[in-house]
Amino acid sequence: MSVKLKLPYGLHDGQLIHINAAANGLACGCECPGCGAQLVAKNGAANQKAAHFAHHKSAECSTGLQTALHMAAKDIIARHGQLCLPGAAGDFSFTPGFWANFDFDAKPYTYELEHTDGFNHATSEYNETELGMLSRYYFAPYLAPIEAVILEKKTGDIIPDVVVTIGGRQVLVEVAVTHFVDAEKLEKIRTLGLPALEIDLSKIKRDLSLPELEELIIQQADYKKWLFNPALRAKLRDRRQRYFEACRLEIERLRAEDLREEARQATRQKWQAELAVRSPQERARIAQSKPAFYRNHYWPLSKCLVNGMEPVWHVDGCPKAVRRYHGVPYANVAVDCFECDAFQGFGPDRTQIVCLFEYLKNKEANAGT
Repeated sequence: MSVKLKLPYGLHDGQLIHINAAANGLACGCECPGCGAQLVAKNGAANQKAAHFAHHKSAECSTGLQTALHMAAKDIIARHGQLCLPGAAGDFSFTPGFWANFDFDAKPYTYELEHTDGFNHATSEYNETELGMLSRYYFAPYLAPIEAVILEKKTGDIIPDVVVTIGGRQVLVEVAVTHFVDAEKLEKIRTLGLPALEIDLSKIKRDLSLPELEELIIQQADYKKWLFNPALRAKLRDRRQRYFEACRLEIERLRAEDLREEARQATRQKWQAELAVRSPQERARIAQSKPAFYRNHYWPLSKCLVNGMEPVWHVDGCPKAVRRYHGVPYANVAVDCFECDAFQGFGPDRTQIVCLFEYLKNKEANAGT
């Protein structure tokens, strides 16, 4: 066996002891937890790489380590009135069923759902949208009081290592050292409908003392995972449904805005076509009236400096509400305005832009009545 699999525990008068607490050699008076053979403690040599128990005058058995850690873990859980239960963390991904809810190609809107929500000059980062935060979930581990402990008692068609009662409900605990819960046993656990967690001791240091092992099993969640947790699954299902519904509504809103924008562009193109067939004198009169008309549609600019870089020009209170910062709409001139059909250029001193968004929207509304 490799050093990693050396036996760190032995039985002394029926009690499990760690190699560091045992007398050296045969004076330890220990036997193997797995096969019952006599053990010799190898913890006295100065050049000993890792203190451990070895079988005396017999081959190393294959069950000693598994049985020892199983016994230690079950004994620790039985002696303590609490256990740290693992949490859960992750993010939701859109399913084919989600996209099937739409009668148009909604996937291109994914970027806008996850896109930033305004630039935060204090952190020099973009703010995350509320939907972006909803897309993730986190349930923290917590220390739960144990009301009862049952060791290796048949439950349904399985014999779990430990059954603890927490909050009036049984929780199955499996301790894995070399063998983990397989698909067949997992299906039986799901059939029982009971929450079950697995403690993975396969990668822990073998020179852990019993107090250190107690800390790991009772107080920590790093080596634990839920095999099945119906209550957690119900919470995640509810969170996912709320997230999907919020995304659906936002995609519908974005789609409606795109359709309105397409209609505004069509109106603008029609107006330009009508203007093209008018007489030169009439076009000149319209051109002369533009400055006065534009003055009624000025939007002031604000300059933002970010980490000594080139200034970024914003339109505060953007009527299209392209972006928001702390709920206040704004637009980035270079990124948003230059791509918007409502943008008609700058004012004479370049401290404002000409934006016809409200004018075009009202014109469209009047045309529909």
